[in-house]
Amino acid sequence: WDFNQQEAIPISVFSVKNIPVATSEIVPTVFITNRTFLNLPAEKIDPLANDLFNKIKSLTTPFSHLSISEIQLDCDWSSKTKISYFLFLKKIKTLLQQNNWNLSVTIRLHQLKFPQKTGIPPADRGVLMCYNVDDVQDWNTDNSILDKKVTHTYLSKHPDYPLPLNVALPAFRWGVLFRDGEMIKLLNGLDEQELSDSVFYQQTTINRYEIQRSTYLNGHYLYPGDKIRLEKITIPQLEAVATQLAVTLPTAEQREIIFYHLDTMVVNQYSAAEFNKIARIFD
Repeated sequence: WDFNQQEAIPISVFSVKNIPVATSEIVPTVFITNRTFLNLPAEKIDPLANDLFNKIKSLTTPFSHLSISEIQLDCDWSSKTKISYFLFLKKIKTLLQQNNWNLSVTIRLHQLKFPQKTGIPPADRGVLMCYNVDDVQDWNTDNSILDKKVTHTYLSKHPDYPLPLNVALPAFRWGVLFRDGEMIKLLNGLDEQELSDSVFYQQTTINRYEIQRSTYLNGHYLYPGDKIRLEKITIPQLEAVATQLAVTLPTAEQREIIFYHLDTMVVNQYSAAEFNKIARIFD
């Protein structure tokens, strides 16, 4: 939502550098802030859906040789925005039918557990985002990305969710930078080797470091006394949470398992066999 223009505008648009091979199937995905629907007037819901549909069509033109059967919308809606967001979904779903595209939407753990409060989005399928499960801004949090104790509180004793659900699991790491007791930045992809110089970094406990001397780290200036909590995902962690999900979630035909996000760094950290092992838990 742009407060100056008083409308929703695209701020980060996908650009095509390499066209995938013809055997690839892609799912164009659009992230929309919850703030957009907090401010969007009712009369602008349909125009926004039309604008978004036209934007997707223009961006998928280079991929006309690929298989596209689904469009995914990612919005962490709230009880205050569910009415406008769901109206938007109904409109966009009607438009997608022109291209025989299905609609999938992201579902957070709290939305899975409390559907009577957050509502059920009018979509063909949901994608359960099973990461960023704990408070990243609390220094005492062990691992905000994934924690089986936290996921258990959401996955136990919830009613059957009426949408078929795919599952998105984390395959990323980061450092959480704190200054004067407050979280100020996420340092994506950070690992232990980058904090191994004891002149600048002192490990105070498991996965926690304190800055000893001012320095630059991945383009960010650090001060003495700054603290960093490293968070990463191990295969045993993924296995434990995948087991919880496989037992708890309603049966879904052709459930997809998504690992977020697959870049060069992540591919070098995990093997295809490890990812397949996680996926087989859902068989």
